[in-house]
Amino acid sequence: MRSRIGRYAKKNQRKQDFYEAKQKITHLDIAVPPQLRDLAVACGWPGTVVDVLEERLDWLGWATNNDDALGLDDIYRDNYLQLESSRAHTDTLIVGTDFVAVGKGDESAGEPEVLVTVESPSSCTAIWNYRTRRNDAALSQTRDEHGHVVLESLYVPNATVRFERGPGKKLVVVDRDDHGLGRVPVARMRNRDRASDLEGRSEITRAVQYYTDAACRTLLGMEINREFYTAPQRYALGADPEQFGVDADASPYEKIMAGWHAAMGRLNIVPRDDDGELPEMGQFPSNPPTPYIEQLRVYSQFVSSESGIPSPYLGFVTDNPPSADAIRQAEFRLVKRAERRQAAFGVAWREVGYLALLVRDKKVDPEAFRRIYVNWRDASTPTRSATADEALKLVTSGVLLPDSRVTYDRIGLAPQDQERLEEEKRRARVDAVIRNLPAAGAAARRDPDVASAVSAQGTADAE
Repeated sequence: MRSRIGRYAKKNQRKQDFYEAKQKITHLDIAVPPQLRDLAVACGWPGTVVDVLEERLDWLGWATNNDDALGLDDIYRDNYLQLESSRAHTDTLIVGTDFVAVGKGDESAGEPEVLVTVESPSSCTAIWNYRTRRNDAALSQTRDEHGHVVLESLYVPNATVRFERGPGKKLVVVDRDDHGLGRVPVARMRNRDRASDLEGRSEITRAVQYYTDAACRTLLGMEINREFYTAPQRYALGADPEQFGVDADASPYEKIMAGWHAAMGRLNIVPRDDDGELPEMGQFPSNPPTPYIEQLRVYSQFVSSESGIPSPYLGFVTDNPPSADAIRQAEFRLVKRAERRQAAFGVAWREVGYLALLVRDKKVDPEAFRRIYVNWRDASTPTRSATADEALKLVTSGVLLPDSRVTYDRIGLAPQDQERLEEEKRRARVDAVIRNLPAAGAAARRDPDVASAVSAQGTADAE
């Protein structure tokens, strides 16, 4: 497993460089001067491809049909998994896989009872069992600022073994936790895996990488065009260079500065030559950046086709704003891709939930856990008015109940907002009962049946 981490480290780093727009660009060395090859040109399309998809993967935690999530909602809040899950999803989309470790927390040090941590795919790996769909073993590494491994954690089904680098620079066993869980406490999250490729696939594909490099080269060409060809170039036929301050005996720097003064001067006075003839003056037409912009537009369409995100997300918009139906049509593939990721990542988060219960309780009731499911926010982008209108129609037709949690989920209420709303409704019902007590008592005193029943009860008590 150590060699496995090293084998994938270079590939993962290259994809992370593309995500952060730090990749090394390969130039064709044809039209770019050597002095401008190191110009820091960057294009953030790979980051956009990943972030646009990740922004639609809002994991809301674990849920169940009978409101008994077995305490998993507390584990979700204690470990800030709303934030940590975003990090796991981002890493998975960048390199194709990620890992989530579950262990016993040190409550005396302020850690939660069950500690859930997201491990970097650059420092963690696992041996996958295709039949059980779980890990048979996992290894996590911690490196210092120099890149040297100083700590390792080996996870096996019934124990966790920790290694530290000793004085001899060898990793030695410093701790062994025989937890006896019978399960490796590390869940694996994969993106776009196939039966022939169980490692997962990055959203920053080779095609996206090439289009991004090509766009960077185009941007560099546009920069060079701006520096050399945007300002109109002037010429003079039959003129002496000394008339523009260019001395044949001057240094190269002085000649360049004289040329700049002549080109940028607002008024250039050119006298007649020795024969009394005026030099012929003119200028070449400037070159606009339109060809480069059109080339970038084509590359953005290629990236849009490869990644499934609408082309306006890549910086090119139309003059006429699209209609709501056109927006839904453009986002259809993106929404479907997000729903597929929710299904795939949900398997990993369900395994995390099982491991969390196993660490906390040492055992898990299979029947109770079968009712646990992973709750996601809708991956599409409906408006609030459309969502409210849909919920109203479903409630009116009797499909949904007005005070159901399903209805609250459909209209996008957060779990804490749902709890506050239910508490306020309970408080309002109690207040209504208290307010109606005096009126109910007066009505009871005026009712002859109630009066006779009270009188009969009083007589019976006296006897």
